[in-house]
Amino acid sequence: MHRFYLPSLDFKRDYLEIFDHRIVHQAGKVLRMWTDDFFRLFDGKNEYQVQIAEINKRRILVKKVQELKNKAEPKIKVSLYQAIPKKPALFELVVQKATEIGVSEIFPLVTERTENRRMSKFQRLHLIAMEATEQCGRMKIPVIRHPVNYDEIVGKLRNGFIAYEYEGTRYLADYEKDMKGASEIQIIIGPEGGLSESELALAKESSVKPFSLGPRILRTETAAIAALSLMMLNR
Repeated sequence: MHRFYLPSLDFKRDYLEIFDHRIVHQAGKVLRMWTDDFFRLFDGKNEYQVQIAEINKRRILVKKVQELKNKAEPKIKVSLYQAIPKKPALFELVVQKATEIGVSEIFPLVTERTENRRMSKFQRLHLIAMEATEQCGRMKIPVIRHPVNYDEIVGKLRNGFIAYEYEGTRYLADYEKDMKGASEIQIIIGPEGGLSESELALAKESSVKPFSLGPRILRTETAAIAALSLMMLNR
């Protein structure tokens, strides 16, 4: 069943008028919904199944059918520190897939070898995260943060893990004790050219834990998806 995010679900006598252009267009024009069709609405805290009572080009009047329990939201807060790729589309891909997997917030990361420090507009990134949240069944939309510098954050992470392509002895599974029962985890993914020697030295001096994703060198967007998938398994 199709889901839509609406910031405030203020039902009046079990009815709600929707004027949000995106939802009206998607439901009426794209999905060709009509009177008596069902869909779901959520606002980050509550989720309901609703039925269309009236629909036109400007608004949709829906009736609340039932409140739903959402079980898709992760119990742990995972923050992704993703080095900004050369192509903005790759960062958009990471935002989409990280949202689906269960990330709570995403920090664009600037490293020594970050070539392109320009990103897609935050409004577009938020829209991508919102639509991915609708699709995957989650309740909360991940927060897209402003860019941060690697050397300013690496020593401040409370429970940080860093993907290191030449770390061939330790894997995420080896840190299960550190992850079990944790309330928050931070994942660092480096740029296409890899982390510099000084950045690796800084990581070793800090409390972040290095891990490998296997014998093959992955693209930065692939590394993010792979690491998060392993991290969020059963969480």
